Amino acid sequence: MSDEKQLLEQAQLGDKAAFGQLIDLHKDKVINIAYKLSNNYEAAQDIAQESFIKAYTKLSSFKKEASFMTWLYRVTYNTACNYLRKNKVKTLFLHENIALDPKETPEEAELKDIVNEAVEILPLKLKAVVVLRDYEGLTYKEIAQVIKRPIGTVESRLARARIKLKELLADYIKG
Repeated sequence: MSDEKQLLEQAQLGDKAAFGQLIDLHKDKVINIAYKLSNNYEAAQDIAQESFIKAYTKLSSFKKEASFMTWLYRVTYNTACNYLRKNKVKTLFLHENIALDPKETPEEAELKDIVNEAVEILPLKLKAVVVLRDYEGLTYKEIAQVIKRPIGTVESRLARARIKLKELLADYIKG
């Protein structure tokens, strides 16, 4: 039995320390997803915290039909969508390089910033699939589980997002 599965079983039996260890395993990814969806570090912290609280209170309802990671990402996605609707958070272009890659050339850094800005402009439904697929590396099936939509919807949203990104980046690509 994997460590995560064992921690999950212990957490579902009420072991708070085991749940804390599960969160430690996934907190960076949860915060990253929340940040990519909100483009606001403070909002991401709030979304992550609320996601962990919801995950803890709903842990007994986790049926293990998907991985814990996928379930936690779904909780995070839903929490982010609700938070953004409730707080009407607008996209902010925060040019924070939280983790600079020392091997990255200035041109690569500029391209990364331009692509990130283009992703931020996308509507939330399209941005979510891009973040989950291209930034987090989830499979189409995992994304479908996170957003509770059929794989075909994931595929079409990702295709629409990439078309929109191509349009947004057209000047840069030509130039």
